[in-house]
Amino acid sequence: QGAPLNVPVTEDRFLFLSASKAYRTPSWLLPACFQNHGNYVISLSNVTRWLGQQAEALGVEIFPGFAAAEVLYNEDGSVKGVATGNLGLNKEGEPTGEFQLGMELHAKYTFFAEGARGHLGKQLITKYRLDEGRDPQTYAIGIKELWEIKPELHQPGLVVHTAGWPLANDTYGGSFLYHMDNNQVAVGYVVGLAYENPYLSPFEEFQRYKTHPEISKFFAGGKRISYGARAITAGGVQSLPKLVFPGGALIGCDAG
Repeated sequence: QGAPLNVPVTEDRFLFLSASKAYRTPSWLLPACFQNHGNYVISLSNVTRWLGQQAEALGVEIFPGFAAAEVLYNEDGSVKGVATGNLGLNKEGEPTGEFQLGMELHAKYTFFAEGARGHLGKQLITKYRLDEGRDPQTYAIGIKELWEIKPELHQPGLVVHTAGWPLANDTYGGSFLYHMDNNQVAVGYVVGLAYENPYLSPFEEFQRYKTHPEISKFFAGGKRISYGARAITAGGVQSLPKLVFPGGALIGCDAG
């Protein structure tokens, strides 16, 4: 149907790194989540744009460019919908000539998918006591860069994950390195935010990781195009809140 699925996975590598060497885990020992045969290396933003077009063709209305600012409730305490924030305010919060009043969006059922620690999701978890009897949620930070590398170093469909160096043994984390199309590589590092070392910087650990001889070989003569970071929910099943409440549900990272 024209989805931007252009690069099938060709090889999985899982490496355990020491400061100067890499030890490869045999493929037959890898858990299913690290076996990507039949999957694709994608640009999520491109796939999301394509999904938006499919949704609109089905009659779905999409309101991009702003987030929900407030949960709306019915008199019986169930969720009625959301209100979007006002646009065109100055730094003092006063209307400017570009002012636009936020909209109320009402629904029979509202799904909240704001990502990790979504501000409305946190309010709903508290109001409906959705985390009662659950373990506290834990979090990680993921840092990602997009590189353009030399064609002779590019292997479309290669998927590399690592554990070990540069993190200490008591710190959860690891890396990913995905060879996409157009000589591009997505590389990133995830560090659990429960680390106790006060001198540890996830960003600096990521930069150190890229100096490892097994990793740096891909980036010789390359150029970083873009970068970003995001929070990740990492608590697993025992931290999962109750997902449904009157008039709505938590999904995605809002749910953990």
